[in-house]
Amino acid sequence: MTLAAALFSYGPYFALFGFLAARMYRWGILRDQVAAPAEPIGPAAEGALALGFAALAVGHLTTLLAPGAMRALLSDPDRIAVVETVGLTAALLFAWGIGARLRSRVRALRAGRPRQGGPVVVLSLLLAVALSGAYLAVSQRWITVWYAYIWVPFARSLLVLEPQTGAMAASPWVLQQHVLLLLAFAAAWPMAALPLEEIFPLRAVARRFVEGSIEAGGDGATAAETPAEPGR
Repeated sequence: MTLAAALFSYGPYFALFGFLAARMYRWGILRDQVAAPAEPIGPAAEGALALGFAALAVGHLTTLLAPGAMRALLSDPDRIAVVETVGLTAALLFAWGIGARLRSRVRALRAGRPRQGGPVVVLSLLLAVALSGAYLAVSQRWITVWYAYIWVPFARSLLVLEPQTGAMAASPWVLQQHVLLLLAFAAAWPMAALPLEEIFPLRAVARRFVEGSIEAGGDGATAAETPAEPGR
């Protein structure tokens, strides 16, 4: 067995065990403490983070759960180009939002706020995952086809405890490192004590939208109630 085959045979399970061990440690020893809050990011970065995360999640989960339908969609080169363009845009938006989160956490760490080291490490890993995904979309032709025909069968083989690592071990290093970064992020995620809202701020974006609509409605109502000056 080659080193790459061994890495992809056992690495995902070690990452899973690391995730569970870190989660139990945080829940049992640290009493489920969450990371101290940092400064909020701007609305544009927050919107990019939510939109990028949603688009990436839908694309990856659709391919994982319905590989046959996605392979049929990817049978046409023009459709592949559209899917990969959407994926690249989503990866760049997500990287923008994660970069803003990471910058906020680094500032909090330098300011001496408690429990900021873990979030900085985990967000750095997640930013590396996003940037490597964007690089793959640009440098590797038809990366979506690789995901549908190589990554998805590999992931499904892991679920049934019969890892098929041949195609993964034969993939270029740039593809392998993207997967390894994802495994490292998954294993380290619980120790950061970050809520899901940190990377998918759906409620914050929805709250900004509602507040903006209310303010716009209030300004319109005020303008309508203001009487016109005499002679106009």
